[in-house]
Amino acid sequence: MTPDIPEWITVAVAAKITGKAPRTIYRWIDRDLLATREDSQGRILVLSKSVGRVALDQKRGRPKGIPTRRP
Repeated sequence: MTPDIPEWITVAVAAKITGKAPRTIYRWIDRDLLATREDSQGRILVLSKSVGRVALDQKRGRPKGIPTRRP
């Protein structure tokens, strides 16, 4: 974590940092890939260091070796 980024960030900030859509961040939350908590206003906050870790682990597209269509 860099000094510029707080320990807990909103979903919108997490999406901006990773270059992903907010729905992707919510998907990661639903899959228990991100540590979360609620703030006093009821907003979901995400642990910033978990966002970076998960963003690096997640890859776009289908897994290697899976054909796009059947022969």
